[in-house]
Amino acid sequence: MEIFEKLRSGNRLAKWNINPIDFWLFVCFVLIGSFLLSGLFATGYAYLTNGEPDLDSLPMVIASGFGLQLSSVLAWLLFKFFVTYESEDRPDSFKKSVKIGVMGFIYIYLALIPSMLVWKALLDALQFEYEYQLPVLLVQGGGSPIEMSLMALLIVVVAPICEEIVYRGFLFRFLYRRVSLGFAIGISSGIFALMHLNLYSFLPLFILGGGLCLVYRISGNIVSSITIHVLFNLVNLLMIFFVEPIQL
Repeated sequence: MEIFEKLRSGNRLAKWNINPIDFWLFVCFVLIGSFLLSGLFATGYAYLTNGEPDLDSLPMVIASGFGLQLSSVLAWLLFKFFVTYESEDRPDSFKKSVKIGVMGFIYIYLALIPSMLVWKALLDALQFEYEYQLPVLLVQGGGSPIEMSLMALLIVVVAPICEEIVYRGFLFRFLYRRVSLGFAIGISSGIFALMHLNLYSFLPLFILGGGLCLVYRISGNIVSSITIHVLFNLVNLLMIFFVEPIQL
């Protein structure tokens, strides 16, 4: 099939000529920015509402979530300002990248469904306790129209863009051509899954991360992996509302 041939031979990403110091510079930007911006947004919300900050409330999760995610964009802008590098990529057009992303989402989601069921069954058999992530519970609990709209924006638009910049656009890109393709996918996908801090979602998110890396490699355009991530989060958000909560 065409999709498997592209997975094998498709490659529009050239070697990224940045050194390890530049890599750790970006990591520092992300870590410092996420701490500062999430705290700033949360403190700003508490100040504007003249209330005691409840870190587990929906508004506070939204405020800190926007700060946490947008720190990735800020880190990327600072990185591009301080680090000079040349790119020899041959990325697909925006339109073609979106199309590749939509097709990739269909294939990846079909692979995720059985993996979710098998992984959950295995952990249940080992008697691990199933825990929902706090944002999932907060969305299920509901809120004002403005709160729910902002939460949807955060989950479906902001988080996919910002996470793709970090995990595919930077981490996978740095590892790619420095280690084998399998290691580059495994390391970036493993960190991506671990950062969601939930055992039940680890394997599905690891598989999702691997698919996102492959699609990004095929198109050479981060738009393709962002498209998949947006669709994945959108489907999960709709399932929270209309079916039952599952891990994002």
